[in-house]
Amino acid sequence: MAYTTLAAPAPLPRLAFPFKILFGALGDSLSRARQITALSELTDDELTARGLRRGDIARFVAHDDYWR
Repeated sequence: MAYTTLAAPAPLPRLAFPFKILFGALGDSLSRARQITALSELTDDELTARGLRRGDIARFVAHDDYWR
């Protein structure tokens, strides 16, 4: 008599996927927040040398989110 076993699909990849998205987005948000903080600490002259104004910092950092 032959015994057969069916391997059940591993639920871990399906369960881990939302967490990967969540932590990826969280890491991206923290990175952007650090970039905004660093640019905000610059003087107006330093920002002008980079071609930025103080009001443009958030738009500059999140430029790719505006085009999604």
